Amino acid sequence: MIRVLGISGSPRGGKNTEVLLRMALEAAEEAGAETELLRLSDYRIKPCDGCNVCLREMRCPLDEGDDMAHIRDRMLWADAIIFAAPSYFGSVPGVLKNLMDRSRPLKMAGHKLGNKVASALSISGLRHGGGEHVVEAIIRFALTHGMIIVGCLGDPLSQGWLPIASLQGDEGWRRAGDDRLAVEEARLLGRRIVEVAEALRRGGLHGS
Repeated sequence: MIRVLGISGSPRGGKNTEVLLRMALEAAEEAGAETELLRLSDYRIKPCDGCNVCLREMRCPLDEGDDMAHIRDRMLWADAIIFAAPSYFGSVPGVLKNLMDRSRPLKMAGHKLGNKVASALSISGLRHGGGEHVVEAIIRFALTHGMIIVGCLGDPLSQGWLPIASLQGDEGWRRAGDDRLAVEEARLLGRRIVEVAEALRRGGLHGS
């Protein structure tokens, strides 16, 4: 069974980012995957201090004082990871950036996330509130780890490359779950990420 991990990079658990992420995970389950949702808001992740111990010893000394080791274990468990985050001034929130920076030991220890499937989704307040910049930052991070990026394969005339919800609608403010297009794209992504992970497994290519 394909294992899909959804990582909510919002500082606020259970809100709009998580709602959209859950829709993607539900679709992944319907496609036959085992899923897990991990809220970074439930954990303490210290910021990287640039000590470079991970370069020399392939470990992070900060692991002894926070929860990053557990999060790395869950990432290693997964065949595919969906990273979700709201737009904070057109970039990822600090809690997700801390995860990104602290994941460096996984790269230094032989690309431990390499060949795992990865994707992203985002939420912004305004229609042009920076959601695309958030998913682009996540994609660059995943590519640095050698992960395999997956996007939606929906209607090319009406559906986007990745789910990016906006809370600004035609009739005023709304919840992410009311953004019909983003919900459809989240479900497309959940199914697609399982399809790709299964194809890679059949071909003998999978994560560490």
